[in-house]
Amino acid sequence: MKIIMGVVKLPALVDYWATDTRYDKVADIMPVKRFQSLSRMLHFQDNMTAEPNEDRLFKIRPVLNHMRTRCLAIESENQFSIDEMMVPYKGGKAGSLRQYLPSKPKKWGFKMFVRAGVSGFVYDFIVYTGKSTFDATHTSNKEFGLGANVVLNLCRTITNPTDCVVYFDNFFTSLKLMTHLNDEMGLRSLGTIRKNRLMGCSLEEDQSLLKKGRGSHDSRVDNDAQLAVVKWADSRTVTLASTCAAVNPVGEYNTHMGGVDLADMLVALYRTPTKSDRWYMAIFWQMIDIAVNNAWLLHRRDAEALHQDHESLKSFRLDVAKALMYTEKETRGRPPKHHKVTPPTNKVVKQPKVPRPVDDVRYDQINHFPVLSKKGRCRMCLEGQTFVMCGKCKVRLCIVSGKNTRNCFLAFHCQ
Repeated sequence: MKIIMGVVKLPALVDYWATDTRYDKVADIMPVKRFQSLSRMLHFQDNMTAEPNEDRLFKIRPVLNHMRTRCLAIESENQFSIDEMMVPYKGGKAGSLRQYLPSKPKKWGFKMFVRAGVSGFVYDFIVYTGKSTFDATHTSNKEFGLGANVVLNLCRTITNPTDCVVYFDNFFTSLKLMTHLNDEMGLRSLGTIRKNRLMGCSLEEDQSLLKKGRGSHDSRVDNDAQLAVVKWADSRTVTLASTCAAVNPVGEYNTHMGGVDLADMLVALYRTPTKSDRWYMAIFWQMIDIAVNNAWLLHRRDAEALHQDHESLKSFRLDVAKALMYTEKETRGRPPKHHKVTPPTNKVVKQPKVPRPVDDVRYDQINHFPVLSKKGRCRMCLEGQTFVMCGKCKVRLCIVSGKNTRNCFLAFHCQ
């Protein structure tokens, strides 16, 4: 149901059940009160039996570990990008876990460091928790800073380093890191680099290079270290360091650096609504979105290999939602039934209440004629049963004579 809500967006959760905005494919599954009750009961750790833990992501850790294992099991490409991904969250209950990144479309939230493929696959990730980031499930090398340690941890899980290239931006890049990746892990790398990390490597001044025009460049190469540094003139100067390329190929960085941004964009297209009093639910639903997107990318890759058409991401998400809602459940202790997706029945959870007409219609005194309908409860007095309905307002209103005389039809239409 939440996956559908990511595709069909309404302003508030209750709007999927509200009379004027009811969306049957959600509302017919279960009543809103049951949905809210189940949402409140969704937890990932037993606070009563769990041992004290210094892990700041303790409440969501089982989900993160499982999701990371499943991402690492995907057959990977050989071109990776490492960058930041923001999990949107504006609440105040997460404390210092909530970060502010002014360069991101969603500026407030939880920061994740992600290793993604060029096609948008998420292969590995680290949720940033401050100083304790490398205490729970990752290791820290004191010789390197935060950015370099993130790269090292995300690269350790690459199973086929031969012929692999890793791309990252100037937050992560240092000459020492790139040399370490090449010498110790057999990984080639390329990234933009800050001037204060060039370790004395002198390049042509920015103004002089810009005067030569866009496309001009200056480079230095260390053949012993298999390392090249190139400064390019574009609208401004950009300095890159690499252990896989020098001046050519020209578009190497731009072609392969956007994997994390692509993965982030796919999540943002149909992001599952995450509003909750519990801060870790935002991270949980981010994991769900990443899982669905990875599954769609696998579907697309297999379809292309077989020269077949593939579903769009929107259609794929809706199919996943339908399968989860309508597939027959297995019976415990019995052989599993044949899995098939069964269409929803015409039976609804609860008969939608007929909306009360707006006052401009109710009191306009035009064409409010009584008509016969199925017997039902009077909308005005809520006591009697009647066959009489207002043909314009579409509500049942009783007219009773005798000892308990009352005319709800007239009273309903009079101010």
